[in-house]
Amino acid sequence: MSDTVSVIILSHNAQAYIAQAIDSVIAQSHQPHDVIVVDDSSDDSPAIVESFQKDHDNIRLHRMAPCSITAARNAGLELATGTYLSFLDADDMWLPDKSAKQMAALAEHDDAIGVFSPYFDFRNYIYDLGRPVPKQGHDDPSVRDIVFEQNMASSTVLIRRDRMGDLRFEQNTCEDTTFVAELRMRGRWVRVDEPLIAKRIHEQQASHGNRHRVVNTADRLEWCESRRDALGDETTDTIQGELRRHLVQFLESCYWKRDLKDLKVMCREVAELCPDEFGQSFLANTTIYPRWVYRLRDMIGSKSGR
Repeated sequence: MSDTVSVIILSHNAQAYIAQAIDSVIAQSHQPHDVIVVDDSSDDSPAIVESFQKDHDNIRLHRMAPCSITAARNAGLELATGTYLSFLDADDMWLPDKSAKQMAALAEHDDAIGVFSPYFDFRNYIYDLGRPVPKQGHDDPSVRDIVFEQNMASSTVLIRRDRMGDLRFEQNTCEDTTFVAELRMRGRWVRVDEPLIAKRIHEQQASHGNRHRVVNTADRLEWCESRRDALGDETTDTIQGELRRHLVQFLESCYWKRDLKDLKVMCREVAELCPDEFGQSFLANTTIYPRWVYRLRDMIGSKSGR
């Protein structure tokens, strides 16, 4: 049992993706000890998982009533029996050597609490976007790096179970970020400098939409404040300041891109969340009109400039 890996897959109405996710796990060169699919679907996802169980006795299906991502992840943690823990969202996929290469990295670093890897995006078929890999983190990231950059998604990590203790995911919109940040406060993370995870882009993602950015930042600010004693005043204030400034800059970019959906509401929320930073933004004294007003103004300006 010294090198057994438990894989926790979250499935919520994922009948279009779940088979690909499971296929990517059972194709691992380092075979998983158990695969726990935590499912709260109302579609045919459970039937697809059950079809895999016929040939793979290490796959377990755990049905739940509709629940939060946090509750599903924590249920998976309770059921997992491996000495190493990993996660996969049902719409993502792993490359075949993900577990093997991450296990090898941990074997070289006894002091590490876990390992992560970069990912690349795709839509329908792996590599259909040409496997672009943005810069994602670095070895031994700090708590600030993890909380601010948010590039250690749950599907990218492998964790030593004995170092995790009784830690569980918190109920917020950035539960994977705060979870790995909590683990960083218990030990360091190492990075395998190779993309081993494919993350699917689609409209149904929980993180899709601009409003999520505001709520997510608010949750990270609250998490930092709740850990002020452990992080210290200087680190807490630094992270919170960066988060607030970055959020205001995001709203400003939405304005200039004419991405105006919910912008008025977001400005009111951010003005309350980041009063000093928002007060210094041009948005604090700008009237936001419907998009057609800007289109008309641009058309008039274009014609008058000819």
